[in-house]
Amino acid sequence: MDFAILGPVEVWQDGARIPLGSTKQRAMLAALIADANRPVADHVLIEALWGSAPPRTAGDNLRLYASRLRRVLGADRIVRRHGGYLLAVRQGELDLHRFATLADGGAAALRRGDHDKAAGLLREALALWRGPAYAELDAGDDAPRLEEWRLTTLENRIEADLALGRGPDLVAELVGEVAAHPLRERLRGQLMLALARNGRRAEALTLYAETRRLLADELGVEPGPELRELHLTILRGEVAHGGAPSPAQLPLNIADFTGREGEVTALIERLKDDTAVPVVVISGMGGVGKSALAVHVAHQMIDAFPDGQLYANLGNTDPASVLSAFLGALGISGLSVPEDVQARAALFRSHLARRRALILLDNVATEEQVRLLLPGSPTCAMLATSRTRLSGLAGAHLVDLDVLPRVKAVELFARVVGRERVAAEPAAVTEIVDLCGQMPLAVRIAGARLVARPRRTVAWLARRLRDEHGRLDQLVAGDQAVRASLSLSYVGLTEPARRAFRLLGLLDCPDFAAWVAAALLDCSIHEGEALVDELVDAQLLTAFGTDSSGNLRYRFHDLVRLYAREHTSPEDDDAVARALGGWLALAERAMVHVPGACYAIIHGPAARWEPPAVVVREYLADPMAWFADERRALIAAVRQACARSLDDLAWDLAASMERYFDVRGYFEDCRRVNEPALELCRKTGNRLGEAVMLRGLLDVTTWIGTGYDGEAMAALDRKAALLLEMFREIGEHRGLSDAYAMRAWGLAAAGESERALEHGREALRLAAETGHTGGEARAHLAMAVAHGEARTEQATPHLRQALALAKEIGNRRFEATALQFLGISHTAAGEFEQAHECLMGSLEICNASPDPASEALTLVVLAGLYARTGDERARRTAETAESMSRQYNLSHHLADSLAVLGGLDLAEGRAASAVRRLEESVGLWRARGWSSFLGRTLLVLADAYAAVGDLDAAEGCRAEAAQVMK
Repeated sequence: MDFAILGPVEVWQDGARIPLGSTKQRAMLAALIADANRPVADHVLIEALWGSAPPRTAGDNLRLYASRLRRVLGADRIVRRHGGYLLAVRQGELDLHRFATLADGGAAALRRGDHDKAAGLLREALALWRGPAYAELDAGDDAPRLEEWRLTTLENRIEADLALGRGPDLVAELVGEVAAHPLRERLRGQLMLALARNGRRAEALTLYAETRRLLADELGVEPGPELRELHLTILRGEVAHGGAPSPAQLPLNIADFTGREGEVTALIERLKDDTAVPVVVISGMGGVGKSALAVHVAHQMIDAFPDGQLYANLGNTDPASVLSAFLGALGISGLSVPEDVQARAALFRSHLARRRALILLDNVATEEQVRLLLPGSPTCAMLATSRTRLSGLAGAHLVDLDVLPRVKAVELFARVVGRERVAAEPAAVTEIVDLCGQMPLAVRIAGARLVARPRRTVAWLARRLRDEHGRLDQLVAGDQAVRASLSLSYVGLTEPARRAFRLLGLLDCPDFAAWVAAALLDCSIHEGEALVDELVDAQLLTAFGTDSSGNLRYRFHDLVRLYAREHTSPEDDDAVARALGGWLALAERAMVHVPGACYAIIHGPAARWEPPAVVVREYLADPMAWFADERRALIAAVRQACARSLDDLAWDLAASMERYFDVRGYFEDCRRVNEPALELCRKTGNRLGEAVMLRGLLDVTTWIGTGYDGEAMAALDRKAALLLEMFREIGEHRGLSDAYAMRAWGLAAAGESERALEHGREALRLAAETGHTGGEARAHLAMAVAHGEARTEQATPHLRQALALAKEIGNRRFEATALQFLGISHTAAGEFEQAHECLMGSLEICNASPDPASEALTLVVLAGLYARTGDERARRTAETAESMSRQYNLSHHLADSLAVLGGLDLAEGRAASAVRRLEESVGLWRARGWSSFLGRTLLVLADAYAAVGDLDAAEGCRAEAAQVMK
């Protein structure tokens, strides 16, 4: 975990920024970071958050903020200690600590005269700053102190750069810093020195005169002795400077160059490194803007390489010809140029020795082309572009260029088309750059098409680009075309790589692992990885990160995928089915280890591509992590199977994900895959698939939203009855047991306890006969729910049996569920200690592995227990349950937590607040159809109405409660 205060206050975990909540919550975290690993007293935190006049609720709010911070950072990070809170920060996690280490080390190196090391350390320290310390928060005296430290570090870094002879490159930076901090004499002296070294002695002397006047006017003092001594040195002409640049072969800089600020800065820094010949290769797919970036950076470096800038496009010439042209530019021509290419290269290196020259090579195809053109002197540098990653070029710094961020792509489009047209249709502009995949060439071509058609609207072009089949046809302007740019990379592939490219392009998944190529091609994993590597080297695929198993994941640019699909044929459909079968084979292995719902695992006859043992071993070492890695790909796989009418693949894949979706609270994802698979199975008459998909949807419906098809528990009961008939018809008795257990829930919700018990007993019988131990556990739980809180002596034995069965099969998730309901039963029986023990056990299981639905239910039951026993933790616990329920759309738990909070409000005399919460709870219970919950909440709402003087509403609630609780 990384904590950052040098800029906006942020916390990062595994490359993702953690949401920190409200401003006050972030301010509390900032105050804790300022005294990291030391307790900060409550009164200090309150003053930091509210000043000298805090609200009455400041203490409660502080505890709430601490609780919320624990939820996002971890319970071990925010610790209550000595009447305050302590933030635990480990070594290297706080950017301020890293800054201090680097800044102190750089200052020490500067004092020793190790200017190279000092410059590197200080530059690295300053790179940690993302803006003013604490940015949007009031940090008292801490922010000015840190800003002074930053400025001192900046001055140290500039001093090191000046000592290394980099003065001419610092002028622009120093002008800005002097303008921002006009009274800092050290910065002004550094600018004077940089100007003088750049041959601008008069400007340096003028700056001294301005400085002297400013200090006299503002402070009534003269410049310090160091600045006066520097002035005399410049007057005596004792500061050296260099000569004029030649030759100058760089192409024209692009007037509308947009974005790439980070890349430009990094490339400039890399090219300034004179410890060895800096060689930088910018690689990327066609159209991503490699040449534009290289030319732009080269123009920024002209002053750093005054002895010449040489340029060649290797896409239409050979290294021997380039060497001849370069030698000619350096004054060597005719018979002086050797015939042998190696002799030419040696002569070229000799004439660049001790020169400060930049070589720009565009469209390099191989490493050998670069080697022949490399200078030998570290005073020179080379910048090259290539469609392939020149990984065989020893010592080269490789830069993989990606597409532009959306905001920069929009800016580029505006610079081409004109800001007035963009401002008139901003939504259409955003759509166009998205359809272009933020590829600079595509965005530029799209803009050029509109420039050539001034009467056309931006929306017109957006409509034309929406058609995937004709999109590449639209992206043509003059001699520029996206398709032509991509074809140069495609034709350079080997034939097996071309086939892999075509087949991978058929998949709809947003990203994938290398084993997918092996499945598509039905080859070994090593062959698949090699072909994927070839596509990455050709910049037709992007390797954008690693998954939890340490294996790379890959993705297509949208336009590259469209280009790949233009080259496919109908016979390639078998390859797609094979890849989908590979996902199914891995998913069904992984799901066995997910401790989700205890319904029966049912698979169908879809063909699998059996992955090699090494793939299973590597990727499925952590099944939950594998599902997290493949989540988006699996969803896309189900939807693609549906689109291709592969019903057995579609439903089996969807069913294999249900447990993971359930445990992680991805209920809408479950619907997104189960509903289209269910519809396909109905169309094709696949009764087994239809039944399994309906079962999964009914399980989701138990808790979320307002119910399946907008109904809830009544819909659950009707569809569970249909599910019974379906599983009975196909003879799947394990599924039939699950359906009986589900129907028992629906009947219990409707108040039909005896019928619910009958269904529970039948579910238990069928599960026992088929060896479906998980089904037995579900049946016992359903019967306990049917007995309800009024008959705890009958419900509790069923719950203990469910708990024992959950432990027997090692399903920790269902163990937590059984403990939840045991907690409910013990609470109803007045056995509060036993209830608390069960609920804390359930919460411990939930916290061990994120499971929002189970955790929310445990918390709301725990809040009810605290409310009954007068424990002050009741409100905080119920509020946490409410927040989680809203976040994950858990309407059952939301209704329950609102009822608890409404009851607490009423008991504390906040009747109006109680009415608001209880009305929302009653509305949810009415939609869901749980008669016992609805009746109980109506009675509390009646008391709340009476407390605010609305006696008619109170009487109506009591009458409705009597009706639903018959």
